[in-house]
Amino acid sequence: MRNPSTPRDTARRAPPPKRSSALLLRLAPRDTALFRFLLEAHDNLAYFTSLEPKTALLKLVYSPDQHGSVVETLERIARTVPLEWRPWPFPEIGAEPSSA
Repeated sequence: MRNPSTPRDTARRAPPPKRSSALLLRLAPRDTALFRFLLEAHDNLAYFTSLEPKTALLKLVYSPDQHGSVVETLERIARTVPLEWRPWPFPEIGAEPSSA
């Protein structure tokens, strides 16, 4: 039996991110429901909001520490639902790239 005075998880964890990351997605409007279904199959990895419902311009929001998993998931979904994605917000034209 576990001693109640000892912490359950002794591994050190990184502090939670202060901000979410986002990507801008474009897909065919008829594929929005299927995209939602396929994304939800990945256990709350990300969620999206429609910026332009008629043209299926979506903003995908996720935790920055999940970026690799999000891109991997989008690549898998893109085999079924044709889509493209870009960074959000768009980098400023002529601005120096930010260091992460």
